[in-house]
Amino acid sequence: MTPARSDRCRALLERLSRYVDGDLNGAERRAVTAHLRGCPTCNSMAESLKHTVCLCRDASTTRLPPAVRARAKARVAALLVSQSKTGGRVRATKATAH
Repeated sequence: MTPARSDRCRALLERLSRYVDGDLNGAERRAVTAHLRGCPTCNSMAESLKHTVCLCRDASTTRLPPAVRARAKARVAALLVSQSKTGGRVRATKATAH
């Protein structure tokens, strides 16, 4: 990778998340697309990020089992009580597996 390409790759990485989310304007999107066509490394990173985003979106549609939700709510409530007793600091505790 040449220094010029390296600089372009770094600049692209700063915009890659916005590219995957569709948050770039037309000119920026075209520039990123052109770079990805010519750079297998950045293209691979973009594809990996797209895949990760899809997995996260798919996972967010799955509801947790009621028992897991209940334990999470209880733990959050306990942390809030602990935080109010310690003046805003949350005491670190070891999580227990159920």
